[in-house]
Amino acid sequence: MSAKRSTISSKIAEFKKEQEQSDDYHENPLLKLSKTTKKEKQQAKSSQFNEKILSKLTFNLSGGISKSALRRRKRKEKEQLKPKLGDLWSSLPESTVNIVQKNNEREPSYVQHTTKAANLPNPQKQTGHAKLLKTENEHFNKVLQNQEFKCTPFSALKQAISQNMKK
Repeated sequence: MSAKRSTISSKIAEFKKEQEQSDDYHENPLLKLSKTTKKEKQQAKSSQFNEKILSKLTFNLSGGISKSALRRRKRKEKEQLKPKLGDLWSSLPESTVNIVQKNNEREPSYVQHTTKAANLPNPQKQTGHAKLLKTENEHFNKVLQNQEFKCTPFSALKQAISQNMKK
């Protein structure tokens, strides 16, 4: 009976070894059972999320200095880097330059103020284009009814066009 027990115990031991080996290797690795449980995965995820949130600087951890104070400091540092006018003035040579006015230059005279032209219609917009067409038609009708046009049409047209160009 002891021989039977030893063979049974040896068979059980062999079976356990086979089971351990089969846990390491599986024919289809996609069907391999995961060794971590669902709860462990959830806990790992939540702990990673908490660490991620704590790592971000959403709180005022900058030694009690506000954002505006930091901005003021940066602005001051930038201004200190800029060259100052006094430094530039002292670095210039001390030689003087004499400016001599020529006699033939004219003194500035009074320039009379000219009034701006009235707001003319914009020919590139539809309403302005329509207004310009209307005024040009009226002007052309006046030229056609003029006595000069009846005598010499080409010279009257030339004169009207030149007057229109002056405007």
